[in-house]
Amino acid sequence: MRRLKGFKEYSLLLERDSGHPILPKYGISDEEWDAMRAIPEKADSYEKYKKYYSADGAKDFVGKILDIVCDEIFKDPPEVKEFMERLAKVESCYGTNPNTYSRATYTKGLFQLDKNSALRTIGYKGVSPKANSDIKERLYEAKKKIKTKLGMDWDMVPYESLSKPLYSALACRLFIEVKVKSYSYNQSTGVLTAHDHPIPKSLSDQAKWWKNRYNSARGSGTEGKFKNPPGCSL
Repeated sequence: MRRLKGFKEYSLLLERDSGHPILPKYGISDEEWDAMRAIPEKADSYEKYKKYYSADGAKDFVGKILDIVCDEIFKDPPEVKEFMERLAKVESCYGTNPNTYSRATYTKGLFQLDKNSALRTIGYKGVSPKANSDIKERLYEAKKKIKTKLGMDWDMVPYESLSKPLYSALACRLFIEVKVKSYSYNQSTGVLTAHDHPIPKSLSDQAKWWKNRYNSARGSGTEGKFKNPPGCSL
């Protein structure tokens, strides 16, 4: 009961506060902060913050979200932030694609994370991560970083909230934490070995990584689509 109460108190604080100590550092206004934590699937929220979700300001808005996620929380190298910006473009044209918030029951937000794969892997309220012990430990450490900076217990975030722009970016970054590793298991020795697959720096190599690591070599996405997302001129 104490944990649930704590989450309720945190939720009220996160939804009602007028700012956050990190906002001035990245030039984020109180209105932008509110837009990052609103649910665009709700018509009133979408209309209120439409200039961030559907207009020319969307790319800059996503950039500020990634300032928080990549620079402030995870202290990522530049290529991770660059990859996530390109990912937001290819997945939803920075949220301006009309379908971005129209499939609430199975994909979520700017990064179009699938309920039954990516989100199932990282977990959220009521859903434990579906992963091996090493990945679970990596996710645990990553979620601690989120809690340290934002006061957010990720495992108490409900599915509905995953369409919030900031939360979608956090979920994407957690999923990347999973995808930068692969594993092989030796049945004879019982040893699980991790193999590194860091995000590369060049556009061409990131397109390959997106196709083969973030997505699937068997999927319909192409490297060309990542390099030049169709229908997105932002």
